[in-house]
Amino acid sequence: MYEYFSNLRVPRVLIGTSPFVAGGQFGLRAWEYYRRFVGKSEEVAEIIEHCIDLGIKGVQVLAYDYIVEAVKKAMDKTGIDLFVVGTLIPEDPQESLKLLIDINCRIGLVHGMLTTPRSFRGVGRHLRLIEEAGIIPGVALHNISALEAILKEYPQIEVVMAPVNIEGIFMNNKEKSLELLEKSGRFIIAKKVLGAGRIEPERALKYVFSLSFVKSVAIGVASRKEAEETFTIAWRILGVKGDISRDLSGTE
Repeated sequence: MYEYFSNLRVPRVLIGTSPFVAGGQFGLRAWEYYRRFVGKSEEVAEIIEHCIDLGIKGVQVLAYDYIVEAVKKAMDKTGIDLFVVGTLIPEDPQESLKLLIDINCRIGLVHGMLTTPRSFRGVGRHLRLIEEAGIIPGVALHNISALEAILKEYPQIEVVMAPVNIEGIFMNNKEKSLELLEKSGRFIIAKKVLGAGRIEPERALKYVFSLSFVKSVAIGVASRKEAEETFTIAWRILGVKGDISRDLSGTE
C-alpha cells in the first residue's frame, strides 16, 4: 500500500534501521543489537531480505556504510528496488549523502541530533546538500516541540519523521505533539511506533494507522520472527488480502 506524495508512491510501511545501529532507545537490548548487527552487512541484509519477502517495499536508512551495503545486497538478491528514505549522518553528511544517492534515495532527512533550536544552523547546511542532490528534503525529530520553530526557519522542509505511538513514549507532551504534526501540513512518517519494543504490535499499529495525518511508518525489526509477527499484523490492519508474500508489495 502506498501514499502519493510529490509525484512519488511512498510505501505505507518502511523497514526501520535503528536496531542495526544499536540505538540507545532499546536499553539493555542495545548491546545485543550492537554485537549482532553493527558493521555486519550480511546479517543486516538477511533481515531486510526477509522483510522484502513479507511484502515490504521501502526502507528508512541511517546512512552508515554497512547499512547501505546491506540494502544493496538485499535489493540485488530479491530483485526488488526499495523506496529509500535516508537520514544523513551528522559527522559526515557529504559522504553519507553519496551513499544514499548510490541506492536511489528519494527523501532525505536531517538527523534528529541537529533538529533542536540550538542546532538549527546545521539543519540549513544539510538541507542544502539534500536539495542540491535533487532529493526531497525533510527532517527527523527527537523533540516534536521544536517543529513549529524549525518549519518557520526552513519552510522548504517537505517531510517530517517523528515519534508517534499510543503511549506517548519519546513524545514528551503527546497531545501537543500530535497537534503540531497534524497542523504542520507536511508528509508525516511515524517512527518509534512500538515504543522501542515496549508496546504490543497489534495495539501499536491499530493506533498509528488510525491517524489520518500519518502517511507512512518506519518499523525496525531485529529478527525474522519479529518481522513476520509485525508485518503480518500491519497488512491485516491495512486491509491487505491474501498470503503474506512478495506479491503483496504491489498492492495499492
